[in-house]
Amino acid sequence: MIEITEKALRVFFSKAAPSCWGRALRLKNCRFPLVSMILALLWLTLPIASAGCTSFGGSGPLVDVMKKVPLDSTSFDYWCIEKLAEDEDLWGIYLKFRDESLEASQLKDMEVRLSSVKHAAKASGFDGSVGVFVGDFATKIIGRRLEDEGYQKTTYQATEIWTPQDGQGYESVALRQGTILTGDVENLKACIDTIVDEQEYSLYEDPDIRLVADKLPEGVIVTINKAGSDESYADLISYGKSYGKKDEGRLKLTAIYIFQDSYAAGEARDEIEGYLETRKFTDIKVEREGSFIRAKALIYITDFAQTLAF
Repeated sequence: MIEITEKALRVFFSKAAPSCWGRALRLKNCRFPLVSMILALLWLTLPIASAGCTSFGGSGPLVDVMKKVPLDSTSFDYWCIEKLAEDEDLWGIYLKFRDESLEASQLKDMEVRLSSVKHAAKASGFDGSVGVFVGDFATKIIGRRLEDEGYQKTTYQATEIWTPQDGQGYESVALRQGTILTGDVENLKACIDTIVDEQEYSLYEDPDIRLVADKLPEGVIVTINKAGSDESYADLISYGKSYGKKDEGRLKLTAIYIFQDSYAAGEARDEIEGYLETRKFTDIKVEREGSFIRAKALIYITDFAQTLAF
């Protein structure tokens, strides 16, 4: 067992973490100085312990991807591919992307290793949909392969757009450093405009979307929608769901719904609970927080996977 002394902690804070040393010193008049130092050490480690595939509050992989799609997107589905691929318990979900999606098939035909894909998302609602893939991509080499496959190259906002020949059955592809976009050319241009304009008009800048996103915990799959998508309640504005692993057989759901006011949220509470019950969720808890509804529940991974399509 390692013995932690006050002297050792003082050395750590003064040398390894000088930015936190001041916080520790402010506790020096405490009756229990060693306890104070340990608490300060725990404070320092909290950001490390909470790190995950998604993090909100203006940063993290999910937010970075949201900032690549246009403001007028109405639905957004994010998959943390690297987490899904590395956890055998989640392979039933990962295979929905790997083996059943047109996007994964196209990436493989482009000779993009699926293990190089870290994050994937699909945004819809701006006259079409776009796939967004973030990872370790050699975009120049990919461009050469697309040329060899007969794709036609155009350039927009210093971004290569490659369009397949008729009959190939695939979407056009836009290549940027670390990012591959798939979709109709005009929709790709809308995403490129969003990226080039430094996310000024991105989905994340919608205040009603940001409010929902920032309240969601990290998850391996996160969906965010504007009213009128899959679920519809009176005076609903937007909602989002985050799915994280509970144990080897189940996922934990956290859902956030934002309404016009507290009255509308209260009226929808029982409807939301009933909706989750019909979708095989268990241990359902639905609470109102002002004009928000927060719902938590569990679902078996096998049941959840049956409802999925990337």
